[in-house]
Amino acid sequence: MSEQTTEHGAIQKRTVRVLQQGVVPGGLAMGTSYSVAALLGSEITGSDTLGAIAAVGLSIGQSLAGIPVAAVMARRGRRIGIGYAYLVGSVGATCALLAALTETYILLVIGMTLCGCGQAGNLAARYAGSDLATDENRARSISLVVWANTVGSVLGPTVGLGLRSLAGSSEGGSGFIFSYMVSVTLFVVAASTILKRLRPDPLLLVADANKTTIRGPRLSDLSLILSRPAARVALLGMMLSQGVMVGVMTVTPLHMRDGNQDPLVIGLMISLHIVGMYAFSPWIGRIADRLSKELLIGLGAVITAVGAEIASHTDAPEATGHFVGLFFIGIGWCSSLVAGSALMTEAFPPEARVATQSTADVLMTATGAAAGISSGLAVEQRSYHDLAHWAALVSVFLALIAAIAVVQGARVRETGLEDE
Repeated sequence: MSEQTTEHGAIQKRTVRVLQQGVVPGGLAMGTSYSVAALLGSEITGSDTLGAIAAVGLSIGQSLAGIPVAAVMARRGRRIGIGYAYLVGSVGATCALLAALTETYILLVIGMTLCGCGQAGNLAARYAGSDLATDENRARSISLVVWANTVGSVLGPTVGLGLRSLAGSSEGGSGFIFSYMVSVTLFVVAASTILKRLRPDPLLLVADANKTTIRGPRLSDLSLILSRPAARVALLGMMLSQGVMVGVMTVTPLHMRDGNQDPLVIGLMISLHIVGMYAFSPWIGRIADRLSKELLIGLGAVITAVGAEIASHTDAPEATGHFVGLFFIGIGWCSSLVAGSALMTEAFPPEARVATQSTADVLMTATGAAAGISSGLAVEQRSYHDLAHWAALVSVFLALIAAIAVVQGARVRETGLEDE
């Protein structure tokens, strides 16, 4: 092992630790903001559909910010790109705070959209954790950064909805003020951590080591992704699992509220869902590095389908089915995200990774935004039960796509061995 390799390995470990320290408050800020957005939007407007749209602003913001954040990272590195994304998130949380104070719906939509930029930073952080990783530990490196979301994201809904519950009889938007005050503070903490401590910048270090220039996103990047079988499966895995997860999660709090369930119970449900999304990621990363990543995407889709189907058979006043169903959906989503992210990274050389990663994330979050918006309409026109059942069918489709990829990959490997 060369001295440079050893040095890069030590820097990579430190990079993962610093990213985790930024992702924890960043995830908590977003969990707090998101958990109360639909309820605040519904409180201001009297419409569940408009409430869901306000919450989906987070996914819309992720999609809009993905390419600009990637362009900044290509020019100035991960530190500046992720740090500035968190700062924009703090501006968004401030707008949402003003929306709660003034009961102005458009301010909430703008605020949640800007908070989505912070989420784009959190998504980019997982790739930053893999910049200096090897093929043997890339998925695990990604998963360790994803895992750091556990603390912040699990506590976020409980904090956000818990503060709303403690506000008691506060009418209108005033009951949500403290939730967004906490969110503003935590976004600033996350930005300060990354901007101060993410040195040396892992992306710039990779560029120097490979004597290459990191390029920004291009319109042709989607065609580049679609031209590679592994990247296609990775993209589908991330897009469809995101759509299912966001679609079901967006309307479940509203469904439970219609059953007169306490806001604190709803917050605990979201927290358990997020435990599924993040807590098991290190083990999922180990499995992804050792087994077929396409296989893991397929297994994740099966788990998601089971969770969505459980949710589809749960009535509004009941809690257990929502807790179990959303927990399974979280685990399935994590499997697809970790395996898909590693597969997407491995499919391209270092100079093209930021561009293709950001393109995939934009498509993933756009799918989530579309699912979140349509979920509110689907519930109003049909029912929560139908929506969750349709989500299960989408997950079954993804499992079939992944199974085909696994079989085709096995045939390719067998052909290669025969040729040898």
